[in-house]
Amino acid sequence: MTVWEQFYELTQQLEEKVHQTVTEKNRAEMVAYVEGILAERSALLLKLPQPESEAEREMIAEVLHKDVKINQKLEFLFNGLKRDMRNMKKQKSSKQRYANPYQNVSNYDGMYLDHKK
Repeated sequence: MTVWEQFYELTQQLEEKVHQTVTEKNRAEMVAYVEGILAERSALLLKLPQPESEAEREMIAEVLHKDVKINQKLEFLFNGLKRDMRNMKKQKSSKQRYANPYQNVSNYDGMYLDHKK
């Protein structure tokens, strides 16, 4: 198997995995798998020679076409992950405010302060 065929195979695996539905249960597994494939692809990118045959050129065209779709889907997944993280942070802070509503009240409330210390 040539380097170009390995790169094409990794691109196909990445495309298949990215187009699967992501739930909260399989999100960590999905991210780890995608990171692994992207690491393998980046290592292969350094080893890729110039395309010599017409079949390799066609393979490159397909990879570029798939790469656009993969990047769009990864961006969508990344935005969903960021949104979920923001929601979790808001939920955590609202729970803390509910548990201790006077946490942010100043300690100097109602006291006379002399500014000439």
